[in-house]
Amino acid sequence: MGTKARREKEKEHMKGVILEAATKIITLEGYDGLSMRKIADAIDYTPTTIYSYYKDKAAIVNGISRQIYDKIIADVKTAFEESKGSPMDVRLKFLLKAFLYSIADNPEMGMAVIKSGTGAIFGPSDDDIPQENNGTLILQEFLKQGQSERAFRKLDSNMPWMLITALIGFALNAIENGLHRNENWAQLVEVYADMLVRGLLPGGDRA
Repeated sequence: MGTKARREKEKEHMKGVILEAATKIITLEGYDGLSMRKIADAIDYTPTTIYSYYKDKAAIVNGISRQIYDKIIADVKTAFEESKGSPMDVRLKFLLKAFLYSIADNPEMGMAVIKSGTGAIFGPSDDDIPQENNGTLILQEFLKQGQSERAFRKLDSNMPWMLITALIGFALNAIENGLHRNENWAQLVEVYADMLVRGLLPGGDRA
Protein backbone atom coordinates (compact mmCIF):
# COMPACT_ATOMS: atom_id res chain seq x y z
CA MET A 1 0.00 0.00 0.00
CA GLY A 2 1.37 3.41 -0.99
CA THR A 3 1.77 6.34 1.38
CA LYS A 4 -1.25 8.21 -0.03
CA ALA A 5 -3.51 5.16 0.20
CA ARG A 6 -2.34 4.43 3.74
CA ARG A 7 -3.01 8.00 4.85
CA GLU A 8 -6.48 7.89 3.32
CA LYS A 9 -7.20 4.62 5.11
CA GLU A 10 -5.99 6.10 8.41
CA LYS A 11 -8.14 9.18 7.81
CA GLU A 12 -11.27 7.09 7.22
CA HIS A 13 -10.52 5.01 10.30
CA MET A 14 -10.17 8.14 12.44
CA LYS A 15 -13.42 9.55 11.11
CA GLY A 16 -15.11 6.29 12.03
CA VAL A 17 -13.70 6.46 15.57
CA ILE A 18 -14.99 10.02 15.95
CA LEU A 19 -18.46 9.13 14.66
CA GLU A 20 -18.69 6.11 16.95
CA ALA A 21 -17.80 8.23 19.99
CA ALA A 22 -20.23 10.97 18.95
CA THR A 23 -23.02 8.42 18.46
CA LYS A 24 -22.60 7.12 22.00
CA ILE A 25 -22.56 10.63 23.47
CA ILE A 26 -25.70 11.71 21.59
CA THR A 27 -27.50 8.51 22.57
CA LEU A 28 -26.73 9.07 26.26
CA GLU A 29 -26.83 12.85 26.54
CA GLY A 30 -28.68 14.12 23.49
CA TYR A 31 -27.41 16.47 20.80
CA ASP A 32 -27.01 19.34 23.26
CA GLY A 33 -24.69 17.16 25.32
CA LEU A 34 -22.35 16.62 22.38
CA SER A 35 -19.18 18.70 22.15
CA MET A 36 -15.84 18.42 20.43
CA ARG A 37 -14.24 18.32 23.87
CA LYS A 38 -16.31 15.32 24.97
CA ILE A 39 -15.51 13.47 21.76
CA ALA A 40 -11.82 14.27 22.19
CA ASP A 41 -11.84 13.04 25.79
CA ALA A 42 -13.62 9.84 24.78
CA ILE A 43 -10.99 8.92 22.21
CA ASP A 44 -7.93 10.48 23.92
CA TYR A 45 -7.28 13.19 21.33
CA THR A 46 -7.43 16.97 21.41
CA PRO A 47 -10.47 18.95 20.20
CA THR A 48 -8.22 20.42 17.51
CA THR A 49 -7.86 16.95 16.04
CA ILE A 50 -11.64 16.53 15.88
CA TYR A 51 -12.01 19.89 14.14
CA SER A 52 -9.52 18.78 11.49
CA TYR A 53 -12.05 16.14 10.43
CA TYR A 54 -15.40 17.81 11.15
CA LYS A 55 -16.05 21.54 11.30
CA ASP A 56 -18.96 21.33 13.78
CA LYS A 57 -21.54 19.08 15.42
CA ALA A 58 -23.87 19.27 12.43
CA ALA A 59 -21.12 17.92 10.19
CA ILE A 60 -20.67 15.01 12.60
CA VAL A 61 -24.39 14.17 12.50
CA ASN A 62 -24.25 14.34 8.71
CA GLY A 63 -21.31 11.93 8.88
CA ILE A 64 -23.38 9.53 10.99
CA SER A 65 -26.22 9.83 8.49
CA ARG A 66 -23.83 9.11 5.63
CA GLN A 67 -22.57 5.95 7.33
CA ILE A 68 -26.12 4.65 7.68
CA TYR A 69 -26.93 5.71 4.11
CA ASP A 70 -23.95 3.83 2.67
CA LYS A 71 -24.88 0.72 4.65
CA ILE A 72 -28.48 0.88 3.46
CA ILE A 73 -27.45 1.27 -0.17
CA ALA A 74 -25.05 -1.67 0.07
CA ASP A 75 -27.73 -3.88 1.65
CA VAL A 76 -30.42 -2.86 -0.85
CA LYS A 77 -28.12 -3.44 -3.82
CA THR A 78 -27.36 -6.91 -2.46
CA ALA A 79 -31.09 -7.59 -2.14
CA PHE A 80 -31.57 -6.25 -5.67
CA GLU A 81 -29.13 -8.81 -7.04
CA GLU A 82 -30.43 -11.69 -4.92
CA SER A 83 -34.04 -11.11 -5.98
CA LYS A 84 -33.40 -11.18 -9.73
CA GLY A 85 -35.81 -13.49 -11.50
CA SER A 86 -38.66 -12.87 -9.07
CA PRO A 87 -41.84 -10.94 -10.04
CA MET A 88 -41.46 -7.18 -9.75
CA ASP A 89 -43.86 -6.82 -6.79
CA VAL A 90 -42.07 -9.58 -4.88
CA ARG A 91 -38.71 -7.96 -5.63
CA LEU A 92 -39.92 -4.57 -4.45
CA LYS A 93 -41.10 -5.98 -1.13
CA PHE A 94 -37.74 -7.73 -0.76
CA LEU A 95 -35.96 -4.39 -1.34
CA LEU A 96 -38.17 -2.49 1.11
CA LYS A 97 -37.60 -5.11 3.80
CA ALA A 98 -33.83 -4.95 3.22
CA PHE A 99 -34.03 -1.17 3.70
CA LEU A 100 -35.85 -1.50 7.01
CA TYR A 101 -33.61 -4.23 8.37
CA SER A 102 -30.53 -2.23 7.43
CA ILE A 103 -31.66 0.79 9.46
CA ALA A 104 -32.65 -1.40 12.40
CA ASP A 105 -29.21 -3.03 12.34
CA ASN A 106 -27.76 0.39 13.27
CA PRO A 107 -30.07 1.47 16.12
CA GLU A 108 -27.55 3.64 17.98
CA MET A 109 -26.82 5.66 14.85
CA GLY A 110 -30.52 5.91 14.12
CA MET A 111 -31.18 7.20 17.63
CA ALA A 112 -28.33 9.68 17.29
CA VAL A 113 -29.96 11.09 14.16
CA ILE A 114 -33.32 11.31 15.95
CA LYS A 115 -31.89 12.98 19.05
CA SER A 116 -29.78 15.43 17.06
CA GLY A 117 -32.91 17.30 15.99
CA THR A 118 -30.96 18.59 13.00
CA GLY A 119 -33.31 17.18 10.38
CA ALA A 120 -30.52 15.05 8.91
CA ILE A 121 -32.11 12.25 6.89
CA PHE A 122 -29.59 9.51 6.20
CA GLY A 123 -26.98 10.90 3.96
CA PRO A 124 -25.83 13.85 1.91
CA SER A 125 -27.52 15.81 -0.82
CA ASP A 126 -28.04 14.18 -4.21
CA ASP A 127 -25.14 16.23 -5.60
CA ASP A 128 -22.74 14.37 -3.29
CA ILE A 129 -23.92 10.86 -4.22
CA PRO A 130 -22.66 8.96 -7.27
CA GLN A 131 -25.61 8.11 -9.51
CA GLU A 132 -25.13 4.37 -9.03
CA ASN A 133 -25.48 4.86 -5.24
CA ASN A 134 -28.40 7.29 -5.30
CA GLY A 135 -31.19 5.40 -3.56
CA THR A 136 -33.95 7.63 -4.94
CA LEU A 137 -32.76 7.15 -8.53
CA ILE A 138 -32.35 3.40 -8.05
CA LEU A 139 -35.91 3.13 -6.79
CA GLN A 140 -37.19 5.48 -9.49
CA GLU A 141 -35.74 3.33 -12.27
CA PHE A 142 -37.08 0.16 -10.65
CA LEU A 143 -40.59 1.59 -10.42
CA LYS A 144 -40.43 2.79 -14.02
CA GLN A 145 -39.50 -0.70 -15.15
CA GLY A 146 -42.36 -2.13 -13.10
CA GLN A 147 -44.79 0.30 -14.70
CA SER A 148 -43.57 -0.56 -18.21
CA GLU A 149 -44.14 -4.25 -17.41
CA ARG A 150 -47.56 -3.38 -15.91
CA ALA A 151 -46.53 -4.85 -12.58
CA PHE A 152 -47.35 -1.49 -10.96
CA ARG A 153 -50.10 1.01 -11.64
CA LYS A 154 -49.32 4.46 -13.03
CA LEU A 155 -47.37 6.19 -10.27
CA ASP A 156 -46.76 9.80 -9.34
CA SER A 157 -43.22 11.01 -10.05
CA ASN A 158 -42.77 11.71 -6.32
CA MET A 159 -43.47 8.08 -5.38
CA PRO A 160 -39.76 7.09 -4.85
CA TRP A 161 -39.25 9.96 -2.40
CA MET A 162 -42.54 9.20 -0.63
CA LEU A 163 -41.69 5.52 -0.26
CA ILE A 164 -38.25 6.28 1.17
CA THR A 165 -39.72 8.84 3.57
CA ALA A 166 -42.29 6.28 4.72
CA LEU A 167 -39.58 3.66 5.29
CA ILE A 168 -37.35 6.03 7.25
CA GLY A 169 -40.23 7.24 9.40
CA PHE A 170 -41.35 3.71 10.23
CA ALA A 171 -37.83 2.51 11.01
CA LEU A 172 -36.89 5.48 13.20
CA ASN A 173 -40.16 5.24 15.11
CA ALA A 174 -39.54 1.53 15.64
CA ILE A 175 -36.02 2.20 16.95
CA GLU A 176 -37.20 5.03 19.21
CA ASN A 177 -39.85 2.77 20.74
CA GLY A 178 -37.69 -0.35 20.87
CA LEU A 179 -39.90 -2.29 18.43
CA HIS A 180 -36.84 -3.50 16.50
CA ARG A 181 -35.92 -5.60 19.56
CA ASN A 182 -39.31 -7.30 19.83
CA GLU A 183 -39.75 -10.90 18.78
CA ASN A 184 -42.42 -9.86 16.27
CA TRP A 185 -40.17 -7.32 14.53
CA ALA A 186 -39.88 -9.50 11.40
CA GLN A 187 -43.68 -9.74 11.22
CA LEU A 188 -44.04 -5.95 11.54
CA VAL A 189 -41.53 -5.44 8.73
CA GLU A 190 -43.36 -7.99 6.57
CA VAL A 191 -46.76 -6.36 7.13
CA TYR A 192 -45.48 -2.82 6.56
CA ALA A 193 -43.59 -3.68 3.38
CA ASP A 194 -46.61 -5.62 2.10
CA MET A 195 -48.88 -2.64 2.77
CA LEU A 196 -46.61 -0.29 0.82
CA VAL A 197 -46.30 -2.65 -2.15
CA ARG A 198 -50.05 -3.37 -2.33
CA GLY A 199 -50.65 0.37 -2.72
CA LEU A 200 -48.66 0.31 -5.97
CA LEU A 201 -50.30 -2.70 -7.59
CA PRO A 202 -52.95 -2.50 -10.29
CA GLY A 203 -56.20 -3.59 -8.68
CA GLY A 204 -54.63 -3.67 -5.19
CA ASP A 205 -53.52 -7.31 -5.41
CA ARG A 206 -51.41 -8.65 -2.58
CA ALA A 207 -47.65 -9.00 -3.24
